[in-house]
Amino acid sequence: MNPVIFSLGPLTVRWYGLFMALALIAGFLLISRRTSRFGLRPEQVGDLLFMAIVAGLLGARLFYVVQHWPEYLDNPGQIIRIDRGGLVFFGGFVGATLAGFAFCRVRRWRFAEILDLCIPALPLGHALGRVGCFLNGCCFGRPSASRLAVTYPAAAYPEVLQAQIAQGLLPAGASQPLPVFPVQLLAALLNLAICLFLLKVERRLKRRGQLFALYLIAYSLTRFSVEFARGDHLHQFIGLTPAQTTAIVVLPIGLAWFLILQPRIQDR
Repeated sequence: MNPVIFSLGPLTVRWYGLFMALALIAGFLLISRRTSRFGLRPEQVGDLLFMAIVAGLLGARLFYVVQHWPEYLDNPGQIIRIDRGGLVFFGGFVGATLAGFAFCRVRRWRFAEILDLCIPALPLGHALGRVGCFLNGCCFGRPSASRLAVTYPAAAYPEVLQAQIAQGLLPAGASQPLPVFPVQLLAALLNLAICLFLLKVERRLKRRGQLFALYLIAYSLTRFSVEFARGDHLHQFIGLTPAQTTAIVVLPIGLAWFLILQPRIQDR
């Protein structure tokens, strides 16, 4: 395995960057196919998606840098190297949502409709992004002896070995990391399942905004569970990763949002 596809002089093309591009393309194509159901044309949402993508990348990187600030104190030039990984999903989610809200205010579009239009594309793109994480060696899993376990060569993926040494799983002089569970691929499958679930139940929902609320519920539950198999977190709070603590906050918000929008019996 190697995180680099090829290099041409100073240009290095990595699997992570390729799958991030594929994620953006897949999300755009899905949203474009759905615009007619919301009374819009694909070209009308182009500017919205551009703003959301830029704000999402900035938010995702900002959250990651804040969480790993000591690593960038002596090497601030690495802050902009998102091609090597280092994006926090919840940060990107917040950034993209705020940008979408501002855009809808300017265009005078109903924010709840735009959320429901775009939200199935998010887990689809996230699924492809997680495949990129797997090939990049970031967001890796805990050591595992199962047949599914993969070994990241230390020469190409030094972060895995460094993390396992820091966690006391290997002695300081170790030269190769332990095999790890491919948790990134599990996350990819769960995100794909969420996308298909949202597309399946959408027609049964009565009010705009409920589809977005269902995403918050489904993603919070799956992310909280999957994080137990992650092996890259060196610092936790009361035994929980940053993503798990965020999921604990997001889950009740999603539940409350869905229930508030649920039509009352007399309204049906």
